[in-house]
Parts: sequence; structure tokens; C-alpha cells
Amino acid sequence: MRRGALTLLSAMILLPAAQVQADESPVTSIAPAEALSRLAVLNSNHPYSPLVRYALEQADLRAAGQSVRGAILVDRVSLIEPKAIECGEKPLAILIDVDPAPGDTIIEGEPAGFGTLLQLLRDADIAIGWISQRTPAMLESDIDALRSGPVPAFRDDDIQLPAASSLAKQDRRLGLAASHCVLAIAGDRRADFDILFDYLRDPDYAIRLEAWMDRGWFLLPYPASVADAELSPEAKELEQPNDQP
Repeated sequence: MRRGALTLLSAMILLPAAQVQADESPVTSIAPAEALSRLAVLNSNHPYSPLVRYALEQADLRAAGQSVRGAILVDRVSLIEPKAIECGEKPLAILIDVDPAPGDTIIEGEPAGFGTLLQLLRDADIAIGWISQRTPAMLESDIDALRSGPVPAFRDDDIQLPAASSLAKQDRRLGLAASHCVLAIAGDRRADFDILFDYLRDPDYAIRLEAWMDRGWFLLPYPASVADAELSPEAKELEQPNDQP
């Protein structure tokens, strides 16, 4: 989906395939019924829907020739005048943190459709990145959950930034921002957006960083906690305990 992502979804619904212009061939790749289903997920109350809508809107702005703001701050950022790493013409991406915060995971909204939401981003040429402090072996069970369902949230060709090198998580975020325009970050604690939140003695000092909240930074449930909602109804029925003798 190279023309505006949200506009393209609407076109898939409104225009029969025979009316689509030759230079808009991506529109014909998704049937109207499937486009309606994708729009329904995009407009659902899934906890990750706001992030996906924001990223698609930013992709539309860039497609219209406007500049967009990244979600990864410059190294040693000033709290008086915070700035993000410039996007330029770098390919678009989002970043999802795969380290659970201490405490119970709270999920607000309907969790079904996580994989479908992320597929909307891939269809709009927005790469999905996954970052963690854990090694691939430690992440195996969570990745398996993210791979489950008819539309997996995790794909092997996604950008993977596990703790497989000597680089700290902050350095890996900065490395991704050097190659991609990271439109949004999903995390379940503020330090998932930038390491400085681990060192703030007074959160009021970072009041100017609030400009990124829900506009690049999204506090969201741990991703593996919503992954299994993509399982088919038949699979869910098989998982139910059988009380019959």
C-alpha cells in the first residue's frame, strides 16, 4: 500500500476492481469484504489500535510530501528542548518492546486482531521491529505466542533486536533510528521509550517529553499478552476444559 494507507483501505471498499486505475494495482489485491474486516479491526478498541492509526496517519502525511517526526530521541537529549532523530527519507518502522514490566498486565479493550493490525502496517511499507533485553532463547515462548493464529503478529522477516550482542537496549534503539524512521514505540513502561526515564529523580523535569505521549510513544500491554487472541474459534474451543465424563 504505497498510496495513503487509510485512503487505500477506503478505496478497496468503495471501488469495484474494474474501476481501479492501472497505477493503483495494490487496491485489487484485497477483496472488499477483507478490506471491511481490516477497517473494522483498525477502528476497534484493541489496545494497539491507536498506535497503528497514528503510524498510518504519519505514513499518509509523508506520502503527501510532509515531514514526520520520529519517536526516538537524539542521544543525550536535552530535557529543556528535546528533539527526535530526524527521519529524512529513511524507510518507516514502528518498534515494539518485548520485556514485561513488573506487576500484572492490564488489558483494556478487545484484544482480538493484533496480527491483523500489524499486517496493516506491513501493507503500508511500515516495518515492524521487536526489541528486548532477553536473548532469543529466553524469548522463545513469547515469540511462539506472537506467531500463533491465522494472521501472526510476529514474522521472521520483521526487524529483531534481542539481547544477542553487547549493545544496550538504548544503543539498539539509536541504531534502528539511524536506518529507519521509527514512527512509534510500544512499551509498558516509559523507560521503553528512552533510558533517561530510568534516571529521572523528578518526573516533572521531563514535562516537555509529554508531547510524545500518544503521538509516538504508546503505553500498551505486553505484546505476548494479546497475541493468543488471534487463535481461531475452533482452536479456542479445543483449549476449553472438557467437563463431559
